[in-house]
Amino acid sequence: MNPFPIVFASLRRHWVMNILFIALIAVAVAIGVGITAQERALRQGSAHAADKFDILVAAPGSHTDIVMNTIFLRPSAVNLLEGPIWSKLLNDDRVDFAAPLAFGDSWQDHSIIGSTAQFIDYLSGGLRDGAMFADHEEAVIGAAIPLEIGDTFEPAHGHGFEAEEHHHHGVNITVVGRMHATGTPWDSAIIVPVEQVWEVHSLSAGHAESDHDEDHDHAATGSEDHADHDVHDDHDGDTAHEHEDDHDHDHDHDHGHETVKLGPPFDGVDLPGVPAMVVHPKSIAGAYGIRSSYRTDHSTAFFPAEVLIEMYQMLGNAGTVMRWMALGTQALVVAAILAAVLALMQIYRKQFAVLRALGAPRSYIFGSIWLYVAILVVFGAAIGLALGWAMAQAVSQVFTAETGMAMTATIGRPELGLAAGFVIIGFALALVPAFMLYRKPVVEALRGS
Repeated sequence: MNPFPIVFASLRRHWVMNILFIALIAVAVAIGVGITAQERALRQGSAHAADKFDILVAAPGSHTDIVMNTIFLRPSAVNLLEGPIWSKLLNDDRVDFAAPLAFGDSWQDHSIIGSTAQFIDYLSGGLRDGAMFADHEEAVIGAAIPLEIGDTFEPAHGHGFEAEEHHHHGVNITVVGRMHATGTPWDSAIIVPVEQVWEVHSLSAGHAESDHDEDHDHAATGSEDHADHDVHDDHDGDTAHEHEDDHDHDHDHDHGHETVKLGPPFDGVDLPGVPAMVVHPKSIAGAYGIRSSYRTDHSTAFFPAEVLIEMYQMLGNAGTVMRWMALGTQALVVAAILAAVLALMQIYRKQFAVLRALGAPRSYIFGSIWLYVAILVVFGAAIGLALGWAMAQAVSQVFTAETGMAMTATIGRPELGLAAGFVIIGFALALVPAFMLYRKPVVEALRGS
């Protein structure tokens, strides 16, 4: 005998109650699926954000604070790495690339970081639009910054309410370039020459002023020599006058576009300290060598992955607790549904007793009841799987908007295994009401006792 007609009839007759059963199951499954999917998305997003930061060298302090400051751009108070220490990294044979990172300023809650053009190329792989900064008051912005090339802005000291009251008045920075999207918090960052951060805070610019003075004196001497030549040369007045005008124009042009020294090599006696240095080593052996060499009383060096692993462990512990809570919720939901199904079966007991009296075998009654509960469980688990994924996606979008860290929730084996486990448990527990009606005598069921 085919049990599906009676099962579908039961589903249609009490469709409101059945929808509630499915909704309860879906919510229970969605909680577990959403937790595991979001936890994995957070791990993957944070690992991607740290990809370019092989080694961080900073002043002794909390490694977690340094990582949050440099990789995730979450402002926190850190000590400064002394200039003579970090400048050695730029000439270390084990280093393929190193750049200083200077924090402290912001624009509309977007962090302004002082660094070098080499760091931008390393982080973004070049520029999407515009050009690299060539002057102290020029900036390259991340892909998510709401500014256009050519716009100017006034930086503020600090972040949040503090920044609103402490603008660097008279300092106007012009946007000259935009980075490619990196899928990291740096998409919401503004990068300026590190010299600009030092100067706006009344620190040394990191370059000896003698170089600039020598260039200026050389230009002035050249101008005086040319002027003397014009005074004593009477060969052709008109030609000399035109030549003098042309020279004056060229000299003004050169003076107006005077070459500004940015980035390494840095020099100067009072080289300012920086919150951190990002270092890309030439080899794995070199990475461990740098990590060992710069772990001193005045500096610390570490792999950000070490900090992330600790964070993952804490996240994993919290995730385990939440998964156990979700499992407990699922168990309560299953128990509630089974209790409701048992109550519903009491309504159907006379109908099944009549079927038994008409010759339906016990296996038919058993199969019909089990199939009824199993359908509810399967539909609830499937909807819960989709609902959990949608919840994780929504949370990931919120995290991405808040942190700039790209996160994408996906359904993997853990989520499929969780839903499948719920279905298997549901199938097993569905045997309870089926077995109870299977054993109930026909005469007793017809009497309604």
